[in-house]
Amino acid sequence: MRYRTPISILVAFALALTSATAFAGKGQGGGGGNADRGQQIDRDRGMDRDRGMDRDRGMDQARAGNAQQDRDRDRTNMQDPSNIKDQDIYGNELMTAQERKHYRAQIGQTGTQGEMKQFQAQHENKMQERALQQGQDLVPPGQGPVFGSELMTVQERNQYREQLRLCDSEGEHQKVQAQHRDRINQRAHALGLEVEEAG
Repeated sequence: MRYRTPISILVAFALALTSATAFAGKGQGGGGGNADRGQQIDRDRGMDRDRGMDRDRGMDQARAGNAQQDRDRDRTNMQDPSNIKDQDIYGNELMTAQERKHYRAQIGQTGTQGEMKQFQAQHENKMQERALQQGQDLVPPGQGPVFGSELMTVQERNQYREQLRLCDSEGEHQKVQAQHRDRINQRAHALGLEVEEAG
């Protein structure tokens, strides 16, 4: 009689263990569950990537609209340079207050649209050289974070931003962005890294 209780406990334990093992095997489909789970993870990643691309596309459309607004604002500012805000000056973060004041004065002295374009082109070249010398990011008005910026040099980020800034159409803008995204994804894959969405 003394041995009945320990034996009963051992039998109950063995039955419970067998049931748990069978339940786990059924839940995984006899070992195929890992493959299903891997496929689900791949689908989730694909959906996350698609959502990220849709969000980037929406942000790019907004930026393209902002770029047109920036051009319109530049035309208006030529008529009244005192309207030019610091953040509307290309490379303002690399300029002193005195340089920004001088920039406004120079814009005010341009007589024609051609003279203004020439002055702005010279100013942009000077800011690009300064950014390169100082190792600084040059973010044109209306642009935000760059996808994969952590995998790029300062020079690459500035060149990419300049490409986007010079796009004449939404289609061209999307093409440049898609090429950039592919290049960064290839670079990240080669390094075994995942790229976080800009934002």
